[in-house]
Amino acid sequence: MRRPSGRLAAAATACAVAILGAASIPTEGTAEAEGPRDRAGAGGSGDRASAAARLTVLATGDSMMQIVDVNLARRLEPGGRVDVRSDTRISTGISKPNLLNWPRYAAAQARRLRPRATVVFLGANDGFNMRSRSGRRVRCCSRRWSREYARRARRMMVSYAQRGAARVYWLLLPQARSGFFRRAYPAVNRGLRRAARGLPTVRVIALNKVFTPRGRYRRYLRYRGRRVRARQGDGIHLSPAGASIAASIVVRQMRADRVFAAP
Repeated sequence: MRRPSGRLAAAATACAVAILGAASIPTEGTAEAEGPRDRAGAGGSGDRASAAARLTVLATGDSMMQIVDVNLARRLEPGGRVDVRSDTRISTGISKPNLLNWPRYAAAQARRLRPRATVVFLGANDGFNMRSRSGRRVRCCSRRWSREYARRARRMMVSYAQRGAARVYWLLLPQARSGFFRRAYPAVNRGLRRAARGLPTVRVIALNKVFTPRGRYRRYLRYRGRRVRARQGDGIHLSPAGASIAASIVVRQMRADRVFAAP
C-alpha cells in the first residue's frame, strides 16, 4: 500500500493520465489472487504506535482513483486522526481477473488494514466478457452481464464492510466521451447499484450525475459558481480539479455519516 504524500500529490498533478487496458474485449481468463502489498516504508516503533491509533481510510481501485486519493488525504489527514492508505491497480477490472482477481484482493485488503471506511473507484477498464457462476458466457453490456458484475462487486463490498463495522463508498463512473466505453460504463454502474442493495453501510456515490448528467459527456462544469475543467484529454479520467470535486463529495458524505465520530 502507499500513503499519499506531498511528493505523490505533486507527481499526480504533473502526470495525471494513466493508460487504460487494451480496448479489445476478449473473454475473461482465469487468475490467482494477488496478495496485498504494503508500499509504505518501515518506520520506528513510535511511528507504528502512532499509526495504530489513527483511523484508516482505504482509497482503492484503478487509475480513476489516482489524484482522488491525494485529495482525500489532503482533506482527511490534517489533525492526525485519519490515515489515508492508497492502493491503486492500473488497468485492472472486475471483468478481467486474469490481471487481478478483485474479489479475492478486496478480502485480503480488508483483513490486512481493517479500514474504518473504504473508497472505491473502479471499472474504467471493464467491459470484458465474463463467465457466470454456472459457467455461462455473458457478453457486455447486457442486463445479464450487469448481474454477473454485481455478483462480483457485491463480494468486494461485503469484504470492505466487515460485517457492517465499516463504511464503503463506491464511486459510479462518469460517462466516457466516445467509443466502446460509452456502452460499458452504464452497464458497470447498473451492476454496482444492484450490488449495493440491502447493504446498509455501503453507499454508491453517483458521480455520473455530477459530471455527466443525463449521460451527456461534458469536459467542463460549473461548480460553486466557477467554470471548471473536470475531465482529462482522454475523455475518461477526471482532471485534477475534477478529482478534487469528487473527493469533496465523498468527504462530505463521510462527515454526514459520522464515520469518524467517537464510538
